[in-house]
Order: sequence, then structure tokens, then C-alpha cells
Amino acid sequence: MKAPARRWRGSRGSVLLESILAIIIMTTVAIALIGMIQKAMIVSFKAREQMTCTRMTQTAFARLKNIDFYYLFAADSGSANYGLWAAYPYKGVLDGLKSTLAASKFDRFKIEVVFMRRDSGDSNGDGSANDLIRFTDNNSDSIDDYDSNVKYYDQNVDGDFYDTYASGVRTVAEQPDTHLKQVTLKVFRLNRMACAQTQLISLEQFSGDSNPSSEAVLKLLISTPSNNTVLYRSNTAALTNSRGLAIDKSYPSDIAPLRADAASALSVSGETDSLASVNLYVGASAILNVLSADFDGAFSGAASAVTGALVEGSNLLTGQAVKDSYTSPISARTLLYDYSPPGAYTWTPTGALADRTPGVQAFLLDLSASTTTTSGICPDVVTLKVNGAAVHHNFDPASGRVVWIDSGTGIVPILADGAYAVVLEGGDYAGYKATHSWTFTVSVPDTDNSEPTIANRSPEGLAGSQLPVISAKVFDNQSGIIPASITLKVNGSTVVDPGNIGEAYDPATGTVSYTPQTPFAHGQYVDVEICATHWATDPADKRTRCEGGSHTPGWGFTVP
Repeated sequence: MKAPARRWRGSRGSVLLESILAIIIMTTVAIALIGMIQKAMIVSFKAREQMTCTRMTQTAFARLKNIDFYYLFAADSGSANYGLWAAYPYKGVLDGLKSTLAASKFDRFKIEVVFMRRDSGDSNGDGSANDLIRFTDNNSDSIDDYDSNVKYYDQNVDGDFYDTYASGVRTVAEQPDTHLKQVTLKVFRLNRMACAQTQLISLEQFSGDSNPSSEAVLKLLISTPSNNTVLYRSNTAALTNSRGLAIDKSYPSDIAPLRADAASALSVSGETDSLASVNLYVGASAILNVLSADFDGAFSGAASAVTGALVEGSNLLTGQAVKDSYTSPISARTLLYDYSPPGAYTWTPTGALADRTPGVQAFLLDLSASTTTTSGICPDVVTLKVNGAAVHHNFDPASGRVVWIDSGTGIVPILADGAYAVVLEGGDYAGYKATHSWTFTVSVPDTDNSEPTIANRSPEGLAGSQLPVISAKVFDNQSGIIPASITLKVNGSTVVDPGNIGEAYDPATGTVSYTPQTPFAHGQYVDVEICATHWATDPADKRTRCEGGSHTPGWGFTVP
């Protein structure tokens, strides 16, 4: 009977031991698993932090490169005025950088600057005449140990080395006057450095000089797009239809805008050094696209991110070639992005009118709701048609005014009674086109019982200067003014007549104007006479109106 009891107690002890061992093993596994999860979370956090920080430093360097090279100094956001001075002219750039980093929970940054130069004379004796060497001052005398011309020099004796001064035609820095700075940006979070990035920034990056002595060794030529290229969108039916609109005139062959939208990104091509990378930017952006050059140095590609960063109006596309530790000068292209078709505005006349010279005109404008910088109207494709036939016109690019002009007389044509249908066609330099049509009728009565009206005479009394613009408005609401009848006399001499009426008379406003070629004498009294005749022939004594000279009322002014 005792043996089974002992066996039962032994079995119970074995189960208890196994349970304890199982608990120990499970606890160990759980602790290890928790540790792994914790480590994975830390690694994931640091990876995300590193990615964010790297992106921030790229943006930061784009901003730093907008600082004048001579004002790019070492700085620390943890110091008052960044360790510089209160009136530092680019403090706003550093403030913006600080705010951008703070938005991503980075609380401090440092900018470290090392002065570099191309060792063209192999002063360090390493057998290379093209390597970069640092400013070296082992004996602390503020003079480079290899080149005594490179030094700290307080030229204006103000106790700092932040200034520049002129030496002949050169601008010279008080700090070591190299044209290349090795800039390191360090970004911190909770007093711990989150990331750092170093780039070489050269004065010649912005000069276009690419010889070795200029510090920018690589070459870069962006051939497409060329400078001042016009870009367009064709990603909506309205824009596509505007570009496809049929008009009478064709664009000149040298007008060739480039498409740039999500469906067809802007293509960038050119030439650089063999197997170099070309970084592309828009304005002060970070790197948006990177194109790779082939063995011959040619590069070409669709720049989708660049396209997405473009805004309507003027844009600055910049590129820089990078290979190993070498860079090219920055190559810049100004681009004009236009995706607003033109339109016709304020067309006249309309309806029925009693005037044989009404001034048929409209304003053809290239307007945008988001910018005042558009490609503008192309004069080569502007057409004005009346009753189906193209007529001679004048187009003023500054105002957009298109007016029907008689090619023989140089003034607005004389119209017979009848109906008129007008069509205006045009387009802008982005290739968008527009048309507009309107109608009017002319019916001039034979009888007009009132004389023409003369108003808005200027100057009267005391003139504003010794060379005033002499002007008046002439009009007739019943039968219209005959432009060739208008005359203007100054001190008895005719200055406006049928020979120059096209230059002096604006039929749209009825304004007649004349500017003297030489100033009047101080205190001189100037007598002015103006006459105009309307189209109606009856009654004869009401056809013409004159004012000034021997007529009543008079018109004159005194010169100040």
C-alpha cells in the first residue's frame, strides 16, 4: 500500500516542476518578445524621424542657397539672433527654417561652415591639383597655413568678420575669401542630433562660370526648356477646345509653347558631365526631380514633380549637376505657365446708331484670376472681320485694343447705312484661341437740328505745366462727327487737320488731343480754337460747331 502512495506523490511533484519550468520559459519568451517589439518600435520611430529629418534638411539647403553667399555664416538656433547680430539681413530665412523644423518637432539646428578652396597649386603636396582642401590654421594666426592670401581680415576694424569690401573690381570677404563653403546642417530633437547633412555651396553656382578655378567644376547646359519658354495645360476639355479652335491666321513657326500637366509632364533635357546626376528645383523648393546623364553626358526626362510645383505665371526652374563631391554652376530658366485662354471685352458699337464713324473696336485680353503675368496676345493671329471679310485693323498690345481702321486714311472708316456683323479672332502665346462676334446697324438722318457738342476742354485758366496736353471731346448724339472735319488751332496755327487726324482723334471716346513740341513761355497766354462738323446736311447752319479763337465761347489758358 505504501508504494502507490509514493508513486502518486512523485507524479504530483513532477507535474509541479514541469509547470514551474513552463512558466519560466513563457515568461522569458514574453520578456524577449516585449523587448523585440520595443526595439522594433524604437527602430521604426528612428527610421521615420530620420526620413523626416532628411527631407527637412533638403528643404533647408534650398533656403540656405537663397542667402547671399557672402552672408552665409555659421549659426545656431539655440543662441540669441542665431549667434549673429540683430540686423542680420537674412534672419527671416533662418526664422522660416526654424519654424519649418519646429512643425516637425525638431527644436534646434546648427549651421557649420568650413571654408574650402581648390588646391590648384598642390600646396599640400599630395600630388593632386584639383582636390578640395580646408582652410587650415594650425598656428591660430587667422591666416591659412598654405596660402597667406586666404585669411580672416577685419578690414573696417569693427571687431567682427561679417563684412565685405571692394578690392578693385572684386568683392572680398573679411572671412577667408574662398568661393566655396562646406556647409553642414545639424538638426536636433531633445538635445539629441537627429540627422546631419553636408553640402558644398559655391559662389559660382549662381554666376554660370564653370572653370576649375571658380570652384564649380562640372558643366551643365539645359537646352529644353529654353529661357522664357511658355508652358500650357491641356488637361481639361475647355483648354483642349481653346487650343483646337479654328481661326483664319496661323501662328508663326517660332512660337512653340510646351505642354506641362499631369498627363504630359514637362520634359527637361540637356548636357552635363558623363554619368552625373542633375537635380531640378522650382524656386526655393527642395530637389523635385533627379535626371541621370548617360556616358556621353546627355540627359532627358519627364519632370513630373517639377510640373506639379509650377504655378500659373512666372516660375524659375533651376538645375545643378552633381557627381561625387563636385557640382556645376546652377543653371536657371525662367518659365511662363499660362492656362487661362484669352477673351474679348467691351466691344462697340452695338444696336442701332446714328453715326457713320462710330469706331468699331473691342479689347482682346489675356487675363487670369490668379496672376497678372500671362503669355499675352499674339498680334500675328489677330483678325477683325466685318460682314465676312477681313478688314484692316490696329492692335495695341499694351491695352489689347483692336480697332477697325481705313488703310487709306489712317482713321476709322466712313460707314454707309445698313447692318454690320463683326467677328474678332485671336490667340495668346500659349496657343489658346478665342473668337467673339457682335452686330450693329447704322442709320444717319438727313436732318439734325442741333450743332455738335464740344466738352471737357483742357487746360482752361492756369495750365499745369509749360508743356500741357491740349484736348477736348467732340461728339454728336444724332448724326455723328465727321473726323476729317475736325480742326484744332493754337495761337492761330493749325495743329490738327485731316492730315494728322488719325493720330490726334480717338473715335471711341471722341477725344481730340495735341501736345506742343516745345514748351510755352512762362506767363504766356495761349489761345485755342476747335471746330467739328456732323454728318446731317440739314439745316446747314447747324452742321458745324466752333469754340475759341474768334468764336463764342472762347478758349484759352495761361502758362505757369
